[in-house]
Amino acid sequence: MSTNPPGGAGSSTGGGGPCGACKFLRRKCVADCIFAPYFDSEQGASHFATVHKVFGASNVSKLLLNIPVHKRVDAVVTICYEAQARLRDPVYGCVAHLFSLQQQVRTPTRIDNLFSHSGGGVCV
Repeated sequence: MSTNPPGGAGSSTGGGGPCGACKFLRRKCVADCIFAPYFDSEQGASHFATVHKVFGASNVSKLLLNIPVHKRVDAVVTICYEAQARLRDPVYGCVAHLFSLQQQVRTPTRIDNLFSHSGGGVCV
């Protein structure tokens, strides 16, 4: 899994402005903001908007606080992916993508069908 969170490496409040989450929520970004390392000031606001719309800022905050720090990057990447998938397909979320991939693996391709009907050999 990728180790880069969707918002970038995340600049804490040391960059001058609020993190993407605080920018979206229009609140002051504090030094120990749970979102700052994962949602940077530029692209983080748009990523966080999706997460907030699906899960809510409070729920994501509580979730991240219960995850060990070294695993939070993967959790944020997963949460962002699932939020985007839930917007595309509110019922199945990312499982819809898994079903689609599973169907692609199970359904033989046109090239496979050509080889099976032509005797299975390669022209020599």
